[in-house]
Amino acid sequence: MSDAVRVVLVHGNAGATIDGIWFPYLKRELEARGHNVVAQTFPDPIKGRMRYWLPYLTDVIRPDDQTVIVGHSSGALTALRYAESAPLLGTFVVAGHHTDCGFELERRSGFFDRPWDWAAIKRNQRFIVQFHSTDDPWVPVEVARELHRLTGSRLTVMEGMGHFGSYDQKLDTFPELLEAVCQQLATVDR
Repeated sequence: MSDAVRVVLVHGNAGATIDGIWFPYLKRELEARGHNVVAQTFPDPIKGRMRYWLPYLTDVIRPDDQTVIVGHSSGALTALRYAESAPLLGTFVVAGHHTDCGFELERRSGFFDRPWDWAAIKRNQRFIVQFHSTDDPWVPVEVARELHRLTGSRLTVMEGMGHFGSYDQKLDTFPELLEAVCQQLATVDR
């Protein structure tokens, strides 16, 4: 794996951090395989507002066309909004969505204040891989299927994963995601 390729992990909102759920596992396992991983808790982690998250991603993390973002929930929104105007190598969307799903916290985040530029999102990266669960209590699987249609992602629908570790669900490993990231990185031209 080229040292130039970075994997950036971006958590969700509602008080999530990069130290929660399966992020430490994914970071540890990817680094053990020689991958360069960036894992930082974003500012404003409770509300997860775009006006803080997108500049933090752009100005502090500074992704480029050799960056893969693994985004969970609002972290996936951040990656997709970034890809509207700048290149990425690709994005892994975990429990992602493109609407506020009827939640006030999401509605106020700013991510849904303007239409999405799906053509740019697809054009500015080589791949989008999506994971979603049929029993996600916040993002209906129909929303995930629509996001898949809009992005042309490779969608894996799972059962019994909820929102992939958020809130009361304990999910501190995610081997399916690890395998997908490693497989995708193995296909990157060196």
